[in-house]
Amino acid sequence: MSHRPMSYALDNLRLLIAHDSQDEAEQLMNSLRNAGRATRAQLALGEDDLLRALKGGAWELMLCRPTFGDSSFENAMSHLNRLGKAIPVILLEDNFSADTIKVGMSLGARGVVPNDDRELLSLMVDRVIENLRLRKELQHSEIALHDAEKRLSLLMDQSRDAIAYVLDGMHIHANDNYVEMFGYESADDLAGVPIMDMVSASDHAKLKQLLRSRAQDESQTQELECKGVNTEGGEFDATFTFSASTYDGEACTQIVIRTTGVNESEMEERLQEMSQKDQVTGLFSRSWFMNRLDESVALAANEGRLATVLYLRLDDFEHHQSELGIDGADGILKSVAEWLRAEVGEARLAKVDGEDFAILQPVDDTEEAAEMAENLRAGIESLMPEVAAKTVHVTASVGVSFVREDARSSQGILTTALKCCNQAQRENGGKGSSVKVHDPMDDVAAGSSEAVTMQVRQALEQAKFSLRYQPLVCLEDQSDHTFEVFVNLPQKQGDDMEATEFMPVAAEQGLVGKIDRWVVLNAMRAASVFSEPVNLVLNLNGASLADATLVDWLAKAMRAAKMDGSRVTFQFSEADAATYLKQAGAFAEKVKALGCGISISRFGGGLDPFKLFQHIPVTMVKFEGSFTQELSKAEGRERLTAIIQKVREGNRKTVVGFVESAAQMQALWTLGGVDYLQGYYLQPPMDVLEIPESA
Repeated sequence: MSHRPMSYALDNLRLLIAHDSQDEAEQLMNSLRNAGRATRAQLALGEDDLLRALKGGAWELMLCRPTFGDSSFENAMSHLNRLGKAIPVILLEDNFSADTIKVGMSLGARGVVPNDDRELLSLMVDRVIENLRLRKELQHSEIALHDAEKRLSLLMDQSRDAIAYVLDGMHIHANDNYVEMFGYESADDLAGVPIMDMVSASDHAKLKQLLRSRAQDESQTQELECKGVNTEGGEFDATFTFSASTYDGEACTQIVIRTTGVNESEMEERLQEMSQKDQVTGLFSRSWFMNRLDESVALAANEGRLATVLYLRLDDFEHHQSELGIDGADGILKSVAEWLRAEVGEARLAKVDGEDFAILQPVDDTEEAAEMAENLRAGIESLMPEVAAKTVHVTASVGVSFVREDARSSQGILTTALKCCNQAQRENGGKGSSVKVHDPMDDVAAGSSEAVTMQVRQALEQAKFSLRYQPLVCLEDQSDHTFEVFVNLPQKQGDDMEATEFMPVAAEQGLVGKIDRWVVLNAMRAASVFSEPVNLVLNLNGASLADATLVDWLAKAMRAAKMDGSRVTFQFSEADAATYLKQAGAFAEKVKALGCGISISRFGGGLDPFKLFQHIPVTMVKFEGSFTQELSKAEGRERLTAIIQKVREGNRKTVVGFVESAAQMQALWTLGGVDYLQGYYLQPPMDVLEIPESA
């Protein structure tokens, strides 16, 4: 599969003009050309012209009047969405005002300009095209990088060579051959082990010299002939090859120890022999399907080809397993697989999970995909397979997502289809047998202020918020069980809404104080059932800091939950601390008298965050997420080290969150001054508060 070059140059702007006047449209095109923008334009004077242009060509930009012929700007945006066209649109508005700008952009316009202002239009075109160029470069880079990482991972796992990745002199990953060569049981056992431990003491000086040399220039490839050492002290001859690489998105050093006598053709056979078929149905596997989906994403980006992913799940499959047994349930899967193979062909069909199937299909528009999904749903409903001498009534729910021009992540597309399938299964009283087609406008409507406000009020009245608990892993004390508490707003369809999505709306309605109290009370109740001490970090919003009655209420809540103040830390963001500085200081002094701690989250984002310490008795800080993201760079590690040292001058605890990779964890482990680590790599937020058994 080939990709376009990394640079995306718009040598000739392909411009679609939806206009009510051919003369004015030509003047627009000429003004752009006169300004030095090479333009190839096409005019749409009505609905039919627009549809022919959208289906017949690829466009970088569209200029659109509020009405043109028998069509309108609203209709044009609807067609773009339906056809999966990610074309930026500039609305040429007659009645230019703040209101018309808001309306135009809410309907999807990238920009709104007065119809008669050619200079502003030229500036807007430049901005939109630059954004498009950068987006395309990023998109193609991400596709190429993802493809390269997949091939690299596959080759590493299948290689006969011993391969490992090292960051700051410590192992972060290794393949099985490397693990076996040095006598370890698993790659996990190697995590954090110094590379020095792999080499005989007599060769340590040579290795140190090589590592110092690499510190000056990591781009070079170097070899070291030495004695390797296994866990039992046995030595063996080895040639270590050091080169620059990345692992899990982090810059690091790759180490390869070559194995002699590798048969390249045999290696190719091993790669080809890797199973790509599901044993029950004979259909292709999920990994095969993801490869096809990656190719489809690249086609959509390069050639504008719209495709759909249909995620099909058999309804109430556990019931069939109970009634017919495992063999009988497998018989249902085989019957459905055979029918699907006959309907859509094997080349685009896979079994991606237990009773889940996925289909990838090029389509002309979203309506074609919806029709296809409904035909499959109806076809399975009428299938009635014979299994174990019984006629079985089988139904399926189907989720539909799309591979559009602006698609980046194949995993995101499949996840969207899965979410739609989950929504379809909730239909008909939870019996499923339904189709849900993803519509980007659904996401917008779901997040409207009015809808969110209504949901928040209902959740408060019916106590239907949900809490999630994410551990803060203490690097010094394994008996320290500390959890940060997050609040979500459950949704009837799809994933829960996170606080960052609904809290701003709740703040506008004056509801955040009630939500904060609900969270505090219920989190304390959850912690009170444990015999071992459980520490809570409870997030408060700025508006709560201004509530003069809050501290007295907190004292009563802690007494009711039998929660000692030393086990509670109240946390608010750096932005809220700065906005409500006086109130935050007064609140902190009062809860300090109760024995509670005070933490500031998202710390380090302001110009001088340390000024807050002069007004607020802070006991802990949680650093802003960009610090973690910058750990791969030496200057990023130096910046975090400096701010940690300054924070700890007041005996404050430090928390580094957003730890998403082994490389980040290893860098933080060796950084010094970090008290707690938190992130999905260590432990995602949990629906139920529980202490790990290994603790």
